[in-house]
Amino acid sequence: MIISVIGSGGKTTKIKQLKDQYLKEGKSVLMTTSTHMKIEENTLVDPSYEEIINEIKKHGYVHAGSKAKNQKIKALDDEVLEKLKKEIDVILIEADGSHGLPLKYPRNHEPVVDKDSNEIILITSLKGLGKPVQDVVHGYQEMKVDGNQRVDSLFIQQLINIYLKKIDKYNVPIKIQVNEASSLYEKALASLLEDQKEVTLINEEWFLPQPKLVILGAGHVSQYVNKLASMLDFYTIVIDERKEFACKELFPEANEIHCVSFDKADSYFPKEANTCYVIVTRGHKDDRLCLKKTLFLQSLYVGMIGSKKKVRQTYDALLEEGYQQVELDKVHAPIGLPIKAVTPAEIAVSIMSEIIAIKNENQYSSITNDLLEVQGDGVLCIIIDKKGSTPRTVGSMMFVNEKELVGSIGGGREEYQAILDAKNCQKVMMKHYELNNSESANLGMICGGSNDVLFLPIKQH
Repeated sequence: MIISVIGSGGKTTKIKQLKDQYLKEGKSVLMTTSTHMKIEENTLVDPSYEEIINEIKKHGYVHAGSKAKNQKIKALDDEVLEKLKKEIDVILIEADGSHGLPLKYPRNHEPVVDKDSNEIILITSLKGLGKPVQDVVHGYQEMKVDGNQRVDSLFIQQLINIYLKKIDKYNVPIKIQVNEASSLYEKALASLLEDQKEVTLINEEWFLPQPKLVILGAGHVSQYVNKLASMLDFYTIVIDERKEFACKELFPEANEIHCVSFDKADSYFPKEANTCYVIVTRGHKDDRLCLKKTLFLQSLYVGMIGSKKKVRQTYDALLEEGYQQVELDKVHAPIGLPIKAVTPAEIAVSIMSEIIAIKNENQYSSITNDLLEVQGDGVLCIIIDKKGSTPRTVGSMMFVNEKELVGSIGGGREEYQAILDAKNCQKVMMKHYELNNSESANLGMICGGSNDVLFLPIKQH
């Protein structure tokens, strides 16, 4: 068997993994190249046929090639390789080069695939996502694209498709392996790329974590806001100048607690543009100071507690300082939805309800931290389209494997059927679930809508 490994971002590592796999199966293995490969310990350089065979007899495998420049080997002599094809069980050929970069655009003569290859493995990497093309793509100059252009998922799929067109003529099985997929979005993307499905089936915004929430002030209302926000997977940052309040005992769920004066609070503000700010200090002066620090930030939400009278007094003071009413109109004050809240817990509910409403108008993601941090192999189920009334919206996700179930796509019989389908899922697939009429009766649902669910096998390479 001859396997040619092409592409970028991990070819040598893949060849070594295959070598170990075939050695365990009792097969003899030759590792070599048709282009260039680094000389490593025990590499045979410019070997004869007999030297290679002797090494195979001793160790079961050999890494060999002809002498090249810069501590590299190049292809073996053609006659030697042809003789070895008759003697060695598995020949692994690194048939491409990318100068260590995670992505590559193949030139006219590339990749250099052996004519007798039984299988081709195309390696690519997500390490270049979001980076300038000129920094991460070998050979990009021949693409005639702006080197400052940022690499996105469509760009990577374009490179893969270029490779597939070039190697289609060999008429052998082709496997795609996508490396450096660390986040859940990247793992989902890798699944689509490896199965040659359109990357536009998923939206990166579905995988955004819940916003960060900065709570300015650490009184009773703040404690309940922090509890609710933590339950909703918000990353919470509590800031107050009083040591007896800004402490872990009162805010056990908080991700960060900072005991500093409010004039230094902005040193701890997150950089994310979808951050929410809740101003609940103990007095007008600090409210006004915190409002001035948050008013011009790019944020998802700024809210300030207080009666209409207190809010008006704060606004009047800022207007006298030169602030404009149009700027103050962006602030949610009095804070929270008008639910006639009285107790600190009820006020916290009104605040978080208002934040949720605004978040869901501006951000697609409903994903939880548990789902974002899920590990291991399994199947990710995503609602990618819906019609009519359904329990969950587009972008809702669920991860399924034999040991656990994380997330939800709506519950009930539909979710139960999706779990069964996920456990039988071997490759990317899509299923349509009707929740009306006879189909609704079969699933025990009365919503009257339908969902299209994408099933993505998630694997750790």
